[in-house]
Amino acid sequence: MKRVLYIGGFELPDKNAAAQRVMANALLLRKMKYEVSFIGISKDIKKAPHIVNGFISNPVSYPMGITKWVYQILSFVDATIIIKNKPDYVVLYNFPSIASLRILRICHKHGIKVFQDITEWEEPQNKNVRDYIRWLDVNLRMHYCLKKMDGIIAISKFLYNYYSSYTKCILVPPTIDIENKKWNRNSKITTSSVVRLIYAGTAGFGVKDRLDIIVNAVSQFSNMHLDVYGMTESEYILGYGNLPQECTNIVFHGRVSHIDALFAVQNADFQLLIRDKNRKNNAGFPTKFVESMACGTPLIATLTSNIADYILDSKNGFVVNDYNELDSVLQKISEMPKSDIIKMKNSCRNLNVFDYRNYEKEFMKLFK
Repeated sequence: MKRVLYIGGFELPDKNAAAQRVMANALLLRKMKYEVSFIGISKDIKKAPHIVNGFISNPVSYPMGITKWVYQILSFVDATIIIKNKPDYVVLYNFPSIASLRILRICHKHGIKVFQDITEWEEPQNKNVRDYIRWLDVNLRMHYCLKKMDGIIAISKFLYNYYSSYTKCILVPPTIDIENKKWNRNSKITTSSVVRLIYAGTAGFGVKDRLDIIVNAVSQFSNMHLDVYGMTESEYILGYGNLPQECTNIVFHGRVSHIDALFAVQNADFQLLIRDKNRKNNAGFPTKFVESMACGTPLIATLTSNIADYILDSKNGFVVNDYNELDSVLQKISEMPKSDIIKMKNSCRNLNVFDYRNYEKEFMKLFK
């Protein structure tokens, strides 16, 4: 059985979106008869699990402080640890540039192929020395390092189209195990007299999700209720400014566990995903889009990345082409019969395109 070693800044079992992605990819590789192990990160190394879903996991400590952070960019993990694992393939997840080139050189000496799983094109703000270092790292990684890899697993069409002319490239969006009980797909679909909206995520204060536009729009509708998970009200005010006056239909819940967030999404009528159309958002693909569909919850979304390949306007979600359209979309939803909302939620449940099992042929293009 051939071995795959997955390395990167993911925190197993489900502490970040990165963990969701690499675990789904690992499940597919196991189905393809590969033995997969992980070297991720952990903010509490003493409590970090070493067996996750049957996979061996040996994380390194999360880099606290500038010195350890720079070390991670330059090295991340000792090369001898990689060689001791005796992998046939190494998959680097959104990996730092210098560390990528170092691992590539060492692995090639031992006949090991190196792939990169890329899910983003960061745009550091250059506000301080740390941001400047990140800017240098991102530019070296995206414009040089990734083109030297033996293969690329791209999360979006944007990244696939950019790198496919330089190396072997496959297109794999965020995937899930559709058979996992956490999706609760056999439960009865219901709705209520008030339209229940949800935003679940960290927002990034406008760099990623435009939660401010969502809040301003929803606050105008008394027959709608918005639950915000991943941010407290005070954090929102710090990042975006004061809430609209007489805003009584929005509740902030702060950070919760991944499973609690999924439960909240399952109980909502719609999830909101409003983003600026820029390179960062077009290069990525929102995990929350995939998870919302799996939960049977339609999305109200702008068409960043290649979301348009999966969302059918008024069927399994609503497309917002311009921020000014959000008010009219919400008005339309507020007047919808409850039976139509249930029909849309059923359409989401019937969309199985993101199940990891659907991407075996794509993976076979790299893993032969």
